[in-house]
Amino acid sequence: MKGDKIRKPEDLAVIIRKRRQRLQMRQETLSSITGVAQSNLSRIERGEVIAELDTYLRLLSALGVDLMAEARS
Repeated sequence: MKGDKIRKPEDLAVIIRKRRQRLQMRQETLSSITGVAQSNLSRIERGEVIAELDTYLRLLSALGVDLMAEARS
């Protein structure tokens, strides 16, 4: 996960799903922590919907993931 490149929203979805699974956390639990409806979380993780940046940040924060930006060389 460290150093994963994020070029599109679907990349964030993969990171969220993999981290949640690595933590053995159910979607319902993450939903409860973040206030993101479980049905929306499911669609986000499958890349079926593009969420607002705030939603991605809440999910990543709850999963203990920092989002960093770096200028391309």
